[in-house]
Amino acid sequence: MIRSQQSNNDPELSNYKSSVFCLNKAPGFKGSVIKKLKALIKEQQIDIIHSHHIGPLLYAGIVCSLTTKRIRHVSTIHDAWYLNNIKQRFFTRALNLLTHIHWVADANIVANEFQSKTSIIPQQTILNGIDCEQFKAIDKSCARQQLNLPENVQLIGCAARLIEGKGHKDLIHALIYLPENYHLVFAGDGDQRDLLHKAVESYDLKSRVHFLGNIHDMRVFYSSIDVMCLYSKREGLPLSIIEAMACGVPIVASDVGGIHEVVTDKEGELIAANNYKLIAPAILRTLQLPNGNPIRHHAIAVADARTMSSQYDNLYTALA
Repeated sequence: MIRSQQSNNDPELSNYKSSVFCLNKAPGFKGSVIKKLKALIKEQQIDIIHSHHIGPLLYAGIVCSLTTKRIRHVSTIHDAWYLNNIKQRFFTRALNLLTHIHWVADANIVANEFQSKTSIIPQQTILNGIDCEQFKAIDKSCARQQLNLPENVQLIGCAARLIEGKGHKDLIHALIYLPENYHLVFAGDGDQRDLLHKAVESYDLKSRVHFLGNIHDMRVFYSSIDVMCLYSKREGLPLSIIEAMACGVPIVASDVGGIHEVVTDKEGELIAANNYKLIAPAILRTLQLPNGNPIRHHAIAVADARTMSSQYDNLYTALA
């Protein structure tokens, strides 16, 4: 496993330090990374490189073409919007021609979008998976106390970076059309934070919108809310949707990316991504759905990490 410098301080990886090698790459293309990767391949006797996103794809592709040993290269596509960039589309096509890459999409719609923009057909689709034992609901009252959230209200949660395109402002606007006992709570941080605070003040919703910043234990966050709402303009297959369902929480989301591949009308409601007025009615309807175990069981059936891991293990074995 090869990670970036920030992985050094990641407590989630503390049990795997002997298997994690950090390259400490600075921004921009760095030729030294190629040299480091070649040395790691030789030292660790690496047979398969698994890349994600355009940067790692580029380095992995170059290294595989320069290494005399036959290295299998698997690349997982999590979304295709980056291919709107002509340069990145060119690099993706060129690397596919120059090196042998086994393409995997994390949702069927991602596979289709990737093919339409590159003419490359992904060999298979493996849905994102999560640790459903880690994401298991705790007592709602206890969760709210831990996060200093109000008790006797309906909480609409959104777990996403506070950046453009994630629909936070639309959610704030939609709150106007919901009863006073409906509150909105955001988990995450980003460059839109100040703008969103101003939007809350302009709508006089300060007492009903809660900004929590980055949350370490997201299980507590999902356990505290009554509905998870993600109104993004674009997505691949967001893990936050699956994590919330594993905690038994119903979903309201924009019908973008691969969300419709894991959310049915029994777990929530998907709405168009261009009309915030659809959000409030969808939330009210979704809160009438059975929650808890029925939603959790669906999440386990479609997106358990053990299933995803088994599919990747079978892929690695087949490529060996």
